[in-house]
Parts: sequence; C-alpha cells; structure tokens
Amino acid sequence: MGEMGAPGARGLRVELLQITPDPEALIARCARVSHRSEARASAESDRELIRKLISWGHESVLEFASATFLVEGISRAAANQLTRHRLASFIQESQRFVDVRDRGLVRPPTFNDSQWEKACSLYREAMDLYEGLIAQGVPKEDARYVLPIGVETRLVVSANFREWRHIIKLRGSKAAQWEIRRFAQEVLRILKEYAPTVFADLEVR
Repeated sequence: MGEMGAPGARGLRVELLQITPDPEALIARCARVSHRSEARASAESDRELIRKLISWGHESVLEFASATFLVEGISRAAANQLTRHRLASFIQESQRFVDVRDRGLVRPPTFNDSQWEKACSLYREAMDLYEGLIAQGVPKEDARYVLPIGVETRLVVSANFREWRHIIKLRGSKAAQWEIRRFAQEVLRILKEYAPTVFADLEVR
C-alpha cells in the first residue's frame, strides 16, 4: 500500500484498545432473550445462531458488542472519510493545540519517485512556513491552514459490531480509496481474532 516518506513519518498502525469481553457469547445470549431459548446455549450453538442471524439480515443484536481502536499514521484525507460514519464515535488529534511538526506525509501508491520527491519538497516548505508562522506568534490553529491534507494524524474510533461490519464492507470494497481500504483490512484482521463468527463472511483484499 502507501509508504511514508517524509521526516517523522511512521506508517499506518491500528491498535485495539478495548473490546466487549467474550463478544460472541454475549451476542448469542441477547439474541436468545427474544425466544426464551437461553437453555440451548453452548459455544457451537452460539456460533450457529450468529451465522443464522447474519444470513437472515437480523444484525441489530450485533450492536450489543463493540470495539475501540487507536489509529495512527493515517492521513487527514482518510480520517475525513472515516469520520463520516455517524454511528461510530471519534476523537482526533487536534491541530489547534498539538504541535504537529513531527508528522509525516502519507505517500499515495500512484506517486512515482519523482512525484513523491516533489511532494516531499513542497511538504517541507509548508512545514517551514508553519514553523515560521508559529515563531511569529500566529496561533497553531491558524498556522495549520498551510498544511496539506495528506499529513498524518491519529484518532480513536469506537463502534458496535453491526457498524463495524458496515464500515468494513463499505471501506473495504475495491471501489474504496486505497488508504481507508488498508485501515478496514487491519480492523477486520483484529476483529476476526476476537469474534471470528461475526466477521467470517467479510474479506478485504
């Protein structure tokens, strides 16, 4: 995928901060309340019930489990796409208060070496201007206006499993932008470790 080439660049990292304990057991238990079928509970019957619910399109019960991720090294361009998911919760690093001079520039995979070097040169000029404005007393919240949308940021995002399925299907499709597809791929990889049945039918290639 995209490389990071400007000073301070670190690359995309997705870290699981918190997830509902034993999420599939909880989902199945909640689903059984509607039919008073709690006595049928077992690990295998839980998995079978979840598979049926998803195949029937009855995904509201998936909302009882959730996961929260720390995302670093993603561009502001991709973060802007992600924060359109209104059923998720977000907090993003503030360019108003945080000194972002250590942030790198995300490299699109379509940039050749010559184009990337020019982009890095322009980014260094923009960062020099940013630093100069701050040194002249311009508030960071105003100095940031000269920074490109490809600059790195970090954020926390939390959503229930139903919304994560929606995000992964939408942002992991081949029609999605490359950077947010990489994000969706990482989130799916992690969620499959903790709730393999819930996310088994999803793929991001």
